[in-house]
Amino acid sequence: MRLSVLQNSPIPAYKQLYDQIFAQIISGELETGAALPPIRTVSKELGISVITVRSAWDALLSEGLIETRAGSGSFVAELSRAEKERLRRKALQKPLSELASAARSLGFTAAETAEMVKDLL
Repeated sequence: MRLSVLQNSPIPAYKQLYDQIFAQIISGELETGAALPPIRTVSKELGISVITVRSAWDALLSEGLIETRAGSGSFVAELSRAEKERLRRKALQKPLSELASAARSLGFTAAETAEMVKDLL
């Protein structure tokens, strides 16, 4: 698992961690049952507080993306294909809404906007 935190980012460190692990789980890069590194290890390797890492793990846990086992650590939870798809769509909803709003305000049509997005993909 690869994790990094940009210290000068306006995005809080715990959210950066959450987003990275979320993406790795939803994309299938982290498979069901995969162990997450211990909180203290991540804290030490990234030079951030244990509380910050724990906040990311707690957010993942509350979303049902990971589960903890006493004495064993944290692991990627089992998610159905439908649940992964729902989470993928949810993750893209806000940036797409912002894109649509910007495109409308600049006078782009839906077709023009879709073509620009298609070119970027």
